[in-house]
Amino acid sequence: MNANLSDTGRRTRMEIAVYPLGTGDKSVSRDVSRIFEVLDGCGLTYQVTLMGTIVEGTLDELFSLARELHESVLSDPVRRVVTAIRIDDRL
Repeated sequence: MNANLSDTGRRTRMEIAVYPLGTGDKSVSRDVSRIFEVLDGCGLTYQVTLMGTIVEGTLDELFSLARELHESVLSDPVRRVVTAIRIDDRL
């Protein structure tokens, strides 16, 4: 790994959208509420937008958070989750 990539001046943002599927219910608000519990407890700055959520942190924090958000809704009755991630990373 390039030593420059771990500099504290690095700014990384992730846009993430988590879609619970196959619940058999028209409303997914209960499932989506789990996402906000994780976001509120992660300690990172985030902004909810119409198309997803933007979170700022280190690359490791963001990938870890993406996995946690994805898995937070993957449970009974949600048997399928699609997660879309875009990363904006700059030194």
